[in-house]
Amino acid sequence: MEIVLLDKAKYEGHKLDFSYVSNFYYDLNIDSIVGEYKVNLVKKKFDKPFVNPDRGVDWLYADYFQGAKAYGIEIDNKLIAVIELFYEEWSNRLRVTELWLDKNCRRQGIGTRLMDFAKEQAKKVGVRYIMLETQTSNSDGIAFYLAQGFQVIGFDKTCYGNRDVERGEVRLELGYKISD
Repeated sequence: MEIVLLDKAKYEGHKLDFSYVSNFYYDLNIDSIVGEYKVNLVKKKFDKPFVNPDRGVDWLYADYFQGAKAYGIEIDNKLIAVIELFYEEWSNRLRVTELWLDKNCRRQGIGTRLMDFAKEQAKKVGVRYIMLETQTSNSDGIAFYLAQGFQVIGFDKTCYGNRDVERGEVRLELGYKISD
């Protein structure tokens, strides 16, 4: 299974299904006193499984990531896995804008191969960090990224709506250091 650059003319606007069900989330707690903030992420169980159908779709080569490059693995002309990378020149970082695997191809090492590919690309370009976004409700995704050496580097508690913290769906930024 070879990772190849996906032709933009063919794959621009290609729909990716990111829907998932999660039993766990990372609860974001921010305590503040004068001049001090303490942020904690604590893994907790949802009262009922979380389903994200309203945010479960994305598209390759989106307009807001001009210059992104998508790489994928195809079997019998069917796309089974994708990683899309966007070089943020102004900050010298590589952003993983999409990481998608067909549901039947998960837990087979393909996601790790794609992340290793991203790390190789980052070193070739000479960036200092790889970044990506996920949600605190995506406990399986977070476990995967942490296993890949990523660390939590930020959050946005109102990215998706005004009730993100209550829903257990806060935007997390994760990063992987390439160089100083």
